[in-house]
Amino acid sequence: MQEPSVPRIGDEVVRRYLARLDEPGRPRVNLATLVRLHERHVRRVPYHNLDIQLGLPTDVDPAGNAARLADGDAGYCFHLNGAFAALLAALGFDVTLHRGQVKKAPALPDGVQFANHLTMTVRLDGRRWFVDVGLGDGLLGPVPLRPGVVRHPPLTFAFAEAAWGWRFTHDPRGSFTVMDWEDRPARPHDFVAAHELLSTASSSTFVRRFIVTNRGPDEVVWSLVDRLLTRIDGDGVHRRELTTFDQWRRELEETFLLRLDDRHTAGLRLLWQRLPQRPGIPTG
Repeated sequence: MQEPSVPRIGDEVVRRYLARLDEPGRPRVNLATLVRLHERHVRRVPYHNLDIQLGLPTDVDPAGNAARLADGDAGYCFHLNGAFAALLAALGFDVTLHRGQVKKAPALPDGVQFANHLTMTVRLDGRRWFVDVGLGDGLLGPVPLRPGVVRHPPLTFAFAEAAWGWRFTHDPRGSFTVMDWEDRPARPHDFVAAHELLSTASSSTFVRRFIVTNRGPDEVVWSLVDRLLTRIDGDGVHRRELTTFDQWRRELEETFLLRLDDRHTAGLRLLWQRLPQRPGIPTG
């Protein structure tokens, strides 16, 4: 039996997941719902690699990750987009998963050679929408799938069609350069090997650096890499080095809305102690 593209999740997980997104009941399948849930997701569910940094195992199963997120957890693209795809599918949206590759070096070959990113499209009322809550400092809401420039303040993005699929170009102030993705359907097992490598390889950015990102309540994007806190807003890019554990933990909980439990607390101070310091970073 072929593995479903987006595994189904139960009604109780759907209810808890929607409650986390401040959605009191089962919403209608329409564009307004898609826009509302997408925006609330990127504002309320942070992008992070804390589990990797603390040695806590996770997987790429969308149904399991939907249950984790429904109970207050988060993660990076495989967790966030997989879970959100499962939620949308359970609500009745027509969702397709796609293999993508986030690239920081523009000289890398075009297309997807290593599927380090899971993304999705949604077909609604005869139109396809690009949907991605797993890019960290990416989109605020769904975007009609067509070439062009899209502004989600304070950032601006671009979409271009290619023979192998599509290219998402990030704002120059963003955390990566481009994300290429294939316009053919993918399935959860297509990301198992990449997740294993990203979670364990000494060369992986997710192993070497602590990363957490979200969008604030206004036109603000927040990120924290190791001890360096960055705010992008209409006035530019502002960086500040965090100097104490208490200050760092407070930012995790208040700015990034991380829900830290006993699994995290045990290793949190040890993680802080091994994070590199960057003297000379300007404040503001």
